[in-house]
Amino acid sequence: MVGDRIWLARFGGEEIPSTNLDAVLYEDFDELCRARLSEDQRIETFSFGIDEEILGGTIRYTNNEGEIYVDPVDLLVAHFFNHQTHHRGQIHDMLTQTEVPPPVLDLHRVIKPGPDHCPVFPCG
Repeated sequence: MVGDRIWLARFGGEEIPSTNLDAVLYEDFDELCRARLSEDQRIETFSFGIDEEILGGTIRYTNNEGEIYVDPVDLLVAHFFNHQTHHRGQIHDMLTQTEVPPPVLDLHRVIKPGPDHCPVFPCG
């Protein structure tokens, strides 16, 4: 979630310091779950507002190593969503090595869940 917050701030024109990406933001799982759902809503709102003018721009930012970059927004948006896919794959892999059944990651079932779908993040 740290990365999501950093990128959404950058997309919104803010220059915020990069927190360590392994920062523990919430000790309580239910609090984390509610924050994740809220962050996902922010991502959806952002994605619905993307247009050609936004994608045609550039963003100047400082990465976690302190290096300054100026990159095209279309590339950064693609990175933002692709990187989330990478992390979902990591979690899926970890869960397949346990007794916990991993969630379905097939894009067509994520977008259009089947009748027996349960939420990925059922907050308590």
